[in-house]
Amino acid sequence: MDLSDNFDQAATDYLCLLEKNYPQKAIIKLIGDRYSLSGVERTMLYRGLTTSENVKYRTKTLIKEEQLKGQKIHIDGYNVLITIGSYLNGSIVFLSNDNLLRDASEIHGKIFRTELINRSIDLILSFLEKKQVKAIYFYFDSPVSKSGRLASKINQLLREKNISGMAQTAHSPDYVLKNLGDGIISTSDSTIIDKANKKIFDLPRYTICYFFEPNFIDLYQSYSKIS
Repeated sequence: MDLSDNFDQAATDYLCLLEKNYPQKAIIKLIGDRYSLSGVERTMLYRGLTTSENVKYRTKTLIKEEQLKGQKIHIDGYNVLITIGSYLNGSIVFLSNDNLLRDASEIHGKIFRTELINRSIDLILSFLEKKQVKAIYFYFDSPVSKSGRLASKINQLLREKNISGMAQTAHSPDYVLKNLGDGIISTSDSTIIDKANKKIFDLPRYTICYFFEPNFIDLYQSYSKIS
């Protein structure tokens, strides 16, 4: 995807207002209309740019793949699967200015095509097996249709592959992840990252890069130092 000629100036103005604590949704409306941004570009601003204070904190929480060995990893199920599935589907995924991979899709809270979900799960388990993690835990929103069936499928795969861990549903996976006792979290959900006080692993980014040769739109290089 080619960004519009106005995107860079829009992003600069957006961050300037964000640093001054203007309401985020109001800024998106103002900047998006001012620079005639597309829906995807507005989503990229909203999900992909944050304040310099947040950038500083979040980038310090990130760990690299070589730090996974022997660790328990707790996965924000739909958050991670949708990001990988979006890439497999040819949709826009991009590096945010806090150096986390996010997607620009609008399907959050909905169900992806079964084949994309299945492929994403297979890639995740294969990648984490190779990185010799101690255990893998998935958490899915119980109010979302078919979450229980998805958790059961993953539990079957974990047993077949003799991988420690489990998949489960919860009314609020966010609450569970924010209150974990130990382990590493995989999510790009800003609220979880900021509240959990845990190390974060960008599982979608490393999984995609391990199996493919992606060319992500990179907002981190361009906008991580703007304040």
